[in-house]
Amino acid sequence: MEGIKLDKVTFEFTQEEHCCSSAMDGVELLTIECISDYGLSDDDSGFFVLKTEQWAIDGTEDIAKLLMKVKQAIDIVR
Repeated sequence: MEGIKLDKVTFEFTQEEHCCSSAMDGVELLTIECISDYGLSDDDSGFFVLKTEQWAIDGTEDIAKLLMKVKQAIDIVR
């Protein structure tokens, strides 16, 4: 779509709290934003900004898989 640019994408994820969590309401929330100075439509990279009070993972592959899913979703709408 010419003239329409994708500037910023925000994803919100939730998961049940883990055994040592102090999350409110038993739910952990993770927000991932993808932004770019040039607009995501014109820039193949962009920055990933992670925001959370608490988000537990079992290993580094968990966060890598999550970021790949975010990237794949962004690539679809680019």
